[in-house]
Amino acid sequence: MRNQTAVLIPEPNKRDQSAALVGEPDKRAQITVAEAGKRNQTTVLISEPNKMYCDLLKKAFYVVRNRFQVVATASTASEILAGIEETHPHVAIVSANLQDGPLTGIRLLPEIRRIHLDTRTLVALEAPEPDLVIEAFRFGADGVFCRNSPFDLLCKSVEAVSQGQIWASNDELRYVLNAFAKFSKQRKMDSNVESRMTKREAEVVRLAVEGLSNREIGQQLGLTEHTVKNYLFRVFDKLGVSNRVELVLSCLRQEPDARDDMATEQRNSAQPR
Repeated sequence: MRNQTAVLIPEPNKRDQSAALVGEPDKRAQITVAEAGKRNQTTVLISEPNKMYCDLLKKAFYVVRNRFQVVATASTASEILAGIEETHPHVAIVSANLQDGPLTGIRLLPEIRRIHLDTRTLVALEAPEPDLVIEAFRFGADGVFCRNSPFDLLCKSVEAVSQGQIWASNDELRYVLNAFAKFSKQRKMDSNVESRMTKREAEVVRLAVEGLSNREIGQQLGLTEHTVKNYLFRVFDKLGVSNRVELVLSCLRQEPDARDDMATEQRNSAQPR
């Protein structure tokens, strides 16, 4: 079993914008009306490119119906958006690949957030490849789940993201942190995050997410190590996080232009010279 981490991250008060990946307007998700008297259940939308797999996953969740209710199933981008709009599920399990094509599910994440900000997204991957994990979080995923993991771990991941946590293994978190540190100097901090800090706090945070230690930050800014620590603790309190990992993941939720800039930088760095 993978060493799994659930990290508590506050949801920034913003809505990402992106081109809607809507196919034929008459395609609709399979909708189930939420049962009265079962509001303690976590409502779930599930998506798979294969409709038979959708049915199998829905039956698996029915076994644990005291905890979950599948309110919609989908195999295309348009079906996912229709299901989100009509049922407002707590969690959408979004397959990275849909009938529309590879990685369609990942690129759909900002549109899901635009339609219903409170729906959490868990991206289902065939394998935890670093590039796919980074892309999923860059586009706004609340967690990633590898299909070779057991079903009970899927249930735990759905519950975690429904409670506002980030779900990822330690290795997956490391992929994201390494990518963020590599390109953070070319990126602007999320304005929604920066607006909650003082100018000095923002300076400390920028250096922290680049991977500098408290001592190194102090040397660059002319502060004592203890003062840097106090600044970080104040920022942690303002953002509702408890450590640098959570801080970095909070800052990862960038505006679309900044996210696209990072993707371009990453593609350029991968090209042979």
